[in-house]
Amino acid sequence: MTDLAPSRHRPRGRGYPSTPVRVTVGVAGPLVVGLVLAGCGPSPVDMVEHPVTTTPTRMAGEELQRSAEPEESCAPAPAPAEFPGNGVREVASVDPAEERVEVPRSPERILALGAGAVDVACALGLQDLVVGTSGLPRDADVFLPAPLVGLPDLAITGDSGVDDAATAARELRPDLIVVADVVDPDPAVARALSEIAPTVVYDPDPLRWTDATEAIADAYGRPSAGGDLLLDVIDRARSTADATTPSDTWVSLVSVTDADGIVVQQPDTLGSLILEAVGAGRPPAQRTRDGQRIEPAPQSPPVGDELDGDVIFAVVGGDDGSEQSAREAFATDRWTELDAVGARRMFVVDRAVWEGAGPVAARAVLDDIWGSINGIAPDG
Repeated sequence: MTDLAPSRHRPRGRGYPSTPVRVTVGVAGPLVVGLVLAGCGPSPVDMVEHPVTTTPTRMAGEELQRSAEPEESCAPAPAPAEFPGNGVREVASVDPAEERVEVPRSPERILALGAGAVDVACALGLQDLVVGTSGLPRDADVFLPAPLVGLPDLAITGDSGVDDAATAARELRPDLIVVADVVDPDPAVARALSEIAPTVVYDPDPLRWTDATEAIADAYGRPSAGGDLLLDVIDRARSTADATTPSDTWVSLVSVTDADGIVVQQPDTLGSLILEAVGAGRPPAQRTRDGQRIEPAPQSPPVGDELDGDVIFAVVGGDDGSEQSAREAFATDRWTELDAVGARRMFVVDRAVWEGAGPVAARAVLDDIWGSINGIAPDG
């Protein structure tokens, strides 16, 4: 647990806006724009020097925030089918599939090929109906239950072999396939899948993850329940903003990788979008609107290191070198000299969650923000 401490208010009048950037429709705006997660190798959870019995644990001598509870992340009971009975109904799909696809009114064996498809199934309590997955992040088990993460992985990609994909899918006997529109998709893969079961393709762009959530829930026969999931995220975002007053805090969001070291996190990722949704203040070099970076005004003087803020969330995980990369990055002079690091206001968070693709990941990000944004990392 963290000890609560007041946020340090930044003085105004240094060439930056006196209020944080917000979308005009408030908290709901960034959610609609894109409140919106592939795998072996060490999870940040495994990068601990001194494990403790309560979350968070420790990684590379720093705080590893673990608000997500994998075994509690899925709804305990399935959302009721909104179109019970036999027969089919039409739902929307995107290229390279047909624009309208006939799907079972109440599917019973779902092949969820894409992180968003898996996340939404979990959020709707349909995890027991999922027979196979694809596209889950490397460390998905930090927020999704083991039985779901352990399902057969078809590893569908833009260059997947048509025959291999079709054979693997056929063996799972799905009555519905929901697949992410991957980069440079091969239309032949979608056609092959559609010969096995009705196949709905959705857009996995993080900026449109809410649209994807609605489309996936509709394919699953639960469109109203999908809308309720997004309303719940909006309510949680508002509660988080009210409880933590993030607008009074400069929140730095950085990513730690083997290839890039420590860099400012991309604005079109779930964590950045959620910070925007709760109205978090951001350092001048990290300001965003609708998932796009906003350059500081020309007359604005530089203020310290672009990585620094009142509090820092460092996104870690996702590749084999995560642990070593983090240890090396957190030992550099540049990092240790940041104000937030010296004040013990830096928190390590899971990449699988903060670069997620659905309501389950979004709720976990909000929990991380709630539990840390006004906190101080304990010694250890």
